[in-house]
Amino acid sequence: MKFHWTSVAWSIVYFLLLLSLVTPLTVVTVLFLLVPGVILYTTLSRTSFILHVVPVLLLLLFLLGPYFVLVPLYFLIPSITMGHMYKKRAPAMRTLIVGAATILVEFILLLLVSTVFFDFNLAQTIEDVINTAATPLRDMTASNLASGLNWTEEKTQLLSDLTVRTIPFTMTVTSLAIAVVTHAISRPTLGSMGQITPKMKPFRELRLPRSLVWYYCLGLIIQLFAGSAAGEGFLGTVLLNLMPLLQFGFIIQAAGFFFYLAHVKKWNLAIPILLTIAIIFIRPLWIIGLFDIAFPLRDMVTRSRR
Repeated sequence: MKFHWTSVAWSIVYFLLLLSLVTPLTVVTVLFLLVPGVILYTTLSRTSFILHVVPVLLLLLFLLGPYFVLVPLYFLIPSITMGHMYKKRAPAMRTLIVGAATILVEFILLLLVSTVFFDFNLAQTIEDVINTAATPLRDMTASNLASGLNWTEEKTQLLSDLTVRTIPFTMTVTSLAIAVVTHAISRPTLGSMGQITPKMKPFRELRLPRSLVWYYCLGLIIQLFAGSAAGEGFLGTVLLNLMPLLQFGFIIQAAGFFFYLAHVKKWNLAIPILLTIAIIFIRPLWIIGLFDIAFPLRDMVTRSRR
């Protein structure tokens, strides 16, 4: 087989990444967990893929027990989905969306199954974690070691409620981040192995749908006129997740505009990168992305060079 030794190497990488999930490194390594599965599925036949993955699962079963084997099985599904899209040479954006959607659906199903069949209470778990983390802060406030902090039980409860209500936003962004990292690593790696796959359009050509602006305007109108209902109940939860998600999209669009501007103006690549980083710390800059979607800013930049 042409990629025999390369495939074995990726199987080893896959095994090491799975082992890292029982360490504090899991916060980082989980972003890369789909990569080995995607590469193996794309470059191998289905039979060869099984022959490479099964030994990894059996070794994990022997070392960590049966329950831990569910973790790689969970991540194999989006790996196979994205690998299948690469085999079909589907457009890169479609592959990315399908991968992120698969991960998100799995998140939702896992939460549903855990709640219904195993009596898992995510809200209570989050509240317990936050209470544990906030206890030292409350103790410092009570002992006047950090009286200016003024951390109270009410603030802990508010933070806990906010975290629970923004779970949909967190799951969506996490799914997208995992899919983006997987694509960013897998596509060039597959290319180096002779597996030609479509690449994304240059980031500077990114144009999100104009309908996002209307959704954002609708959300603002509801927040202005719905009163207290806009911050409570189902409607409040929808707005609490929708508005930051739209702003996140506008941040991405603003970054694309910066790279377009740098391309047109022949700027050094470091300039749009620094501007993109600045958006993280100067949050109102996301409005540039909204304007880039709603108005022909790029046409204005192009005309100014004529």
